[in-house]
Amino acid sequence: MSRPIVKIKAPNRLHALRTHLDQRLPQFAALPGVIGITLNGGLSRGYADHLSEIDVTFYLTLPVYQQWQAGKAPLGTGIQMIDGVLYDLKSFNLEDERAREWEMVTLWDASYAEILHDPTGGLAALFAEKLAKRPSPQDAGGPLFAAWWYFELAGAIWIHRSDPLQGHMMLTQAIIELVKALFLMNSEYIPHEKWLIHMSCTLEWTPPDWEARLTSALCDLTPTVDGLRQRQQRIASLWHDIDRRIISICLTDYPAGLHFSHQHFYHLLVWLVENSPVSVSDWQSRVGLDMLNNAPFNGCVRLEGECIILDRDRLAGMNENDVYRWHYAIIEAVRGRA
Repeated sequence: MSRPIVKIKAPNRLHALRTHLDQRLPQFAALPGVIGITLNGGLSRGYADHLSEIDVTFYLTLPVYQQWQAGKAPLGTGIQMIDGVLYDLKSFNLEDERAREWEMVTLWDASYAEILHDPTGGLAALFAEKLAKRPSPQDAGGPLFAAWWYFELAGAIWIHRSDPLQGHMMLTQAIIELVKALFLMNSEYIPHEKWLIHMSCTLEWTPPDWEARLTSALCDLTPTVDGLRQRQQRIASLWHDIDRRIISICLTDYPAGLHFSHQHFYHLLVWLVENSPVSVSDWQSRVGLDMLNNAPFNGCVRLEGECIILDRDRLAGMNENDVYRWHYAIIEAVRGRA
């Protein structure tokens, strides 16, 4: 599987900065308590220019790490100039990192990192453990729904209220969430914001004409209600392409009128239709009891003792005035199975 890469046409100073690092590396590795060193940041992804720093991470034994944290490091850390070259030097304790849960941006950076010094193999083992589970297309549901909320709901609100300034802000948020969903759909870690849009253009799968359509959706900020509406439509088109792609990967026998974000509610209601009444324990093996408070379940499901019962007549009689349109789409899809 090909991974997202940096594609910048400006001159690349990677070789010069790597040469400087290679010359310094023996001195770094010889520092007391250093048991691992990695190259991170832009250089590890294959690009550098005059604005880049060399990101180096030291992995230390616990006693030495504590000394560094107490202000007794044998060299400056953070942003430092070394022989006229800008470095960003960080330090961690290896065992602390093994116990810590890495957040998404840490995993993303680590997935490109280059191990420069690892005499015991402990660093390679740490990275193999942390990076063993890659994101899944199923994980895209959260940011995909957030994108829908921003462009569809918040977008419509500010179109109606004739405030392009606030509306464009909401649509920009939608694009950010949509691009995050696209990375997850490709089983890729979500990058740092600094690289999010740029590296999306080299993902293994993107919607047709992704870069051109994304440029139009992101950069056309005409400060009128019509401009806001047109931008909303462009984002919606990209969103639907990604939504359909995720559905094709993750779901089978799924109604054409539903989005990926409907799946949990839809499958739960189908299960009730096919199995009601169900025990509370069976319900709780799938979802918490608080789901009974949510539409459409609060309108057609009741709890009696240790049983959860679907009121089929109430389900059949529900209409678009009874529930929000997002929920009503689920009801119609379940009825369509009959």
